[in-house]
Amino acid sequence: MNTETSCCFTGHRPEKLPNGYNMLGEENFNMLMKLKEIIIDHIENKNIDTFITGMALGIDTWAAFIILKLKQTYPHIKLVAAVPCANHSIKWNQESRDIHQQILDKCDTVHYVSEEPYTHWCMQDRNKWMVDNSKYTIAVWDGTKGGTANCVNYAKKKNKEISILHP
Repeated sequence: MNTETSCCFTGHRPEKLPNGYNMLGEENFNMLMKLKEIIIDHIENKNIDTFITGMALGIDTWAAFIILKLKQTYPHIKLVAAVPCANHSIKWNQESRDIHQQILDKCDTVHYVSEEPYTHWCMQDRNKWMVDNSKYTIAVWDGTKGGTANCVNYAKKKNKEISILHP
């Protein structure tokens, strides 16, 4: 994977988004259309061909769906799953685990940041791996503290170009 042509996503879980888990709710849908525009700009104007998703519920999953759809128009782009740990989705409901698996099955590469079961630090390690392997970071972030803020701050520390979309 070429870091110079890679971009990672970070963003909120559904409970921090305007319409929660409903990606077709008006506010979430409009936000995702803006996210799609940002992604297309990265493909067409920044020569990005590899996108890394952290495979969490919410923005990570929805960004992965956008990339998979955009592969129809841009067949050269790749989707990489950065899975934080071996049992990442074990506590999710069945529908979310099924979606998780569908995305993994369609990824060009699946990278397990840790083969160990869940730990308190595995999500942060995943975020660091994604940023370290990307030139750009796209964040869907409302400015609050948490995992997305930690990832944005790490990207800033590493002098990565960051596009922030407020949900």
